[in-house]
Amino acid sequence: MLVICSSGRSGTNILLECFTKNNNYTPTTYPEDKELTKRGIEYPQKYLCKADINYIFNYKEFYDFMIKNQHCKILWSVRHPYDWCLSKLYRGRPVKSKGYIPSDDATVPGCIADLTKMYSIYKQAIKDFPNRILIVKMEDLLSDIEKEVKRICNWLEITYDKEMSTPHLIMRHKGKKERYNTIDKSQIALYKNIDTVYDGYFGKRKKIVDKLFNSEIIQTLLREFNYE
Repeated sequence: MLVICSSGRSGTNILLECFTKNNNYTPTTYPEDKELTKRGIEYPQKYLCKADINYIFNYKEFYDFMIKNQHCKILWSVRHPYDWCLSKLYRGRPVKSKGYIPSDDATVPGCIADLTKMYSIYKQAIKDFPNRILIVKMEDLLSDIEKEVKRICNWLEITYDKEMSTPHLIMRHKGKKERYNTIDKSQIALYKNIDTVYDGYFGKRKKIVDKLFNSEIIQTLLREFNYE
């Protein structure tokens, strides 16, 4: 059993699709299983899905799930905290198609709360299940996907297949499928071009960005995952 876990906008979709065609796993019909940790059941050996921390009530719920499913391994996706924030704010911004209602993590308080919850659960999980959780950096996956997927396969003790390095060709998430037709390395180090990324969206929002970048949780994540 394999679960791709983290806070949204960290590369979970592309990481998930690296494994959907692998014979060791049977992916869920819809990529994300929002009820994964709530059913209190033991899942099939080949179960594969992604699970956003936002839908996990608390650490106890996560812990109980892991104890019930001793065969489950977790790929914990992370990315540079600055880019993580920018993606959350932009992708979840209020637009007409969403009734001009922002996503929960597309505001400064919401983004901080979401990442704080993710980090809190991660810190406890990595202590309790150190051999069942592997950190995967989005930057490593995009920079050299074959190398990174082979590293993951080695950890999972499964055989690598070349098709696993082209997840963008089988993306099931509609928005991602429409957006990406290749491995998009331009998503790396977005924060270094704050005035121009996302069509200049953050050019007039620097105070918001600075507030986020200097927040305690972002500085903590920078240190925790060895980002500059």
